[in-house]
Amino acid sequence: MLDIPVPVIYLAKNDNGKYEVIDGLQRLTSVFNYLDGKYNLQKLDRLKEYHGKLFSDLPVEIQNKIEDSILRSFELCDSDSDIHFIVFQRLNTGGIKLNDMEVRNCIFRGTLNECIKELSENSNFIRTINQKNFGKRMQDRAFVLRFLAFYERTYLKCTAGLKSFLNEFLETYKNAPESKVSEYRAVFEKSMRGCLTVFGENAFRLKSDITKPGKYSFGEWSRKPNAAIFQVVATSFVKYDLGQITQKADSIYEGYLDLIKSDAVWVDRIRRATGESTRLTYTFKTWYERLDEIMSQSQSQDTKRTFSKKLKKEIFEADPTCALCGNKIVLIDDAVLDHDTRYWIGGKTIPENAKLCHRICNLKKG
Repeated sequence: MLDIPVPVIYLAKNDNGKYEVIDGLQRLTSVFNYLDGKYNLQKLDRLKEYHGKLFSDLPVEIQNKIEDSILRSFELCDSDSDIHFIVFQRLNTGGIKLNDMEVRNCIFRGTLNECIKELSENSNFIRTINQKNFGKRMQDRAFVLRFLAFYERTYLKCTAGLKSFLNEFLETYKNAPESKVSEYRAVFEKSMRGCLTVFGENAFRLKSDITKPGKYSFGEWSRKPNAAIFQVVATSFVKYDLGQITQKADSIYEGYLDLIKSDAVWVDRIRRATGESTRLTYTFKTWYERLDEIMSQSQSQDTKRTFSKKLKKEIFEADPTCALCGNKIVLIDDAVLDHDTRYWIGGKTIPENAKLCHRICNLKKG
């Protein structure tokens, strides 16, 4: 109507030979919806005489002018998903810049994208994430995408960087059949229930390090969940039945606390440059091996060797003094129950043989 050209529409052919809109879908939708009489003109700075008019209300010459307008389009010949992703990012310059997941949501439409949206609304997932407004910029969907990609392809296939790994997964499975979608629902639900059982609402987090001279606490749980921890821990639970996870919940929890306190390399690699292949491999391999070791113990061995979380809480509430250094233990997660008479020389796993220590003191003791 103002003779101002509509910006170029970018298209690409999919595997079925049909065109997909890479950039410009909102512009096309707005034009077609107006032609179909789905809304009237509002908030006009120019041509105010047409305010409130549907397309059918416009003068015939204006209708003809709109219908005869040329929409310029450009076809992207390269079918590589990463190329489409890069092009969309470079074109995305107006308003609020889209993050990676928002870009993927525009490019990789299909049953997999719908599945990711559905799983992001899983009640157990929401409880473990325990973060307000987590879905505002599709952070929740980004977490779900990581889970599905590493579940389906495993970390061993993530050799060219995390961004390409996720894009390739979305491209390959974007039109996943219902059988695959059902599989994803089942494994995700099982994993989230397991994570909630073991970690509650502190899942997928580190503890802030506040250890100072004379202080022995390594802090409160981080407020925000960590995506690198999520992809490692959540996928690790898929291998086991929920009953197995529940039986070993205390041991898994203690094993995780020991890992984040004793393995500085692991902590560094889930904090920085988390998409780099060798760093990512270390985080997966280290936790998977630790979990496998915990799960491989028979229930009778586990009962004989590991004090319960309930007993630790009772002893902590009665007297939170470290048996090794004599200082007060501030947080229960900074504490560990160990055998007063060593297990390997015949000490029994009974309340009378339990001593409460700072986790860090116990590590130093060896």
